[in-house]
Amino acid sequence: MSAPTSSPTGPKAQLLTIRSKSLSARILLRSPDPIDAYSLTARGRDPICTQYLPHLQRMRDKITVESNTRQVRKWRRDSGIVGFFLCVVLLGEHAEHLRGVDQSQNANTTIGDTGLMPLDLEAKRSELGIMLNSTPDIRGKGYAVEALNMQFAYGFDHLGLEEMFFGTAEDNEPMRKLLEKKFGLEPQWKEATKDYSYTATKKWWDERQAAAGENRIVVEGELTDLKDEEKEQDS
Repeated sequence: MSAPTSSPTGPKAQLLTIRSKSLSARILLRSPDPIDAYSLTARGRDPICTQYLPHLQRMRDKITVESNTRQVRKWRRDSGIVGFFLCVVLLGEHAEHLRGVDQSQNANTTIGDTGLMPLDLEAKRSELGIMLNSTPDIRGKGYAVEALNMQFAYGFDHLGLEEMFFGTAEDNEPMRKLLEKKFGLEPQWKEATKDYSYTATKKWWDERQAAAGENRIVVEGELTDLKDEEKEQDS
């Protein structure tokens, strides 16, 4: 098992990579690198990606490679302390269509972003979310299911979480369909915020894993300490 560690002064920043042990795995999840600012900017400025995220729509003109480079540095400094922001990366032959492209300018260096954030290890719960590129070669291909399953496995089986939850807008039918049809999660209407929440529990996950038998989701997580020189950047 791999879980964040602490120093005598408190939690320390650690970068995370989650890999599936399935031979059919198509993706891995990892903490963002500076180069990911390009793909993050493309998604943040894509009206399809931000269709149900009004806070991103309002600031679309302010989303730049420079602003996301600073944000990536912050996510890395906060990684393992307030949660894990993660990029969804295609593996091997599944990424062949990305080859031969200058990835420093390529909006498809990653196919999405997700993560366990905020993460409260004391309360044993975390929020989840996911955004994938809007292109037809990515959407509707099962990547979201694969990415969320990997995080359920890491959160429940490695971090010892008891609950993982989602919040989504009332009109976000694609996300609601994903959570209800693919994962069997029940919607809970929140009158105060006029949106839905979905909660996955450890009991739900254990039952799902037992029913999957040999096809249960197994992952490994690799944590690496953030380098000292990164800790002071933009702080």
